[in-house]
Amino acid sequence: MTDSEAQDAASSPTKSESSRRRSSTGRRRSSLLQRARLSFVRSKGERGADVPTLRGTRGADFEGNARVQRGTSDPVFCGCFGGGDGEPKKVRFVLIKGEACFVFSDEDAPAPKYAIKLAFMKAELHGSTVELQTSLGDVEYRFAFDQVVMAERFTDVVTEQASIGEADIAKKRLGHGHLLNKRASTRYAASIADKKEKDQPEAPITAAEVMEQVPMPGI
Repeated sequence: MTDSEAQDAASSPTKSESSRRRSSTGRRRSSLLQRARLSFVRSKGERGADVPTLRGTRGADFEGNARVQRGTSDPVFCGCFGGGDGEPKKVRFVLIKGEACFVFSDEDAPAPKYAIKLAFMKAELHGSTVELQTSLGDVEYRFAFDQVVMAERFTDVVTEQASIGEADIAKKRLGHGHLLNKRASTRYAASIADKKEKDQPEAPITAAEVMEQVPMPGI
């Protein structure tokens, strides 16, 4: 062995050293998530789930800015019938981690406004706008991006994560939930989604619901 090879060997970490470093990093990350979880609980969901925390060490599956609108794609709903609250006019920061989509007021917010679980959802692309639909085709949300490429990326990620979420649910129903191997940050994001899903804005009234309230003349 030459002197340079010996120096390289001495400076290279051994397997045991690398393992200890990974273990130490894992413990620090676990401690950070525990503190974040405690902050989230104490603040009743107002802190402890900011963008860096939900990203984790491996990053988010998707993130970007979009205008987000709840409900129908029917053009009749432009704020009339009590269906609009100005939400579509505001740009939101959207982050997908695992099988959940988080909507923040902005990238620096201490917690998401609400979360959308993606299992059994499908994304339909219309230019730079994406409709998030139920399996029956009902539009739950619309995401308007500034660039088509962002809308395409969002569509791809929703499709992928919805499929993963559905598979995970099937495994749990079969009693195989213990086989799911998720990273700590993904598990934490899922726990936040469980809490923030209830904070979704109310869906606007639909055309069918409007017609149901219209009295029909006697025949």
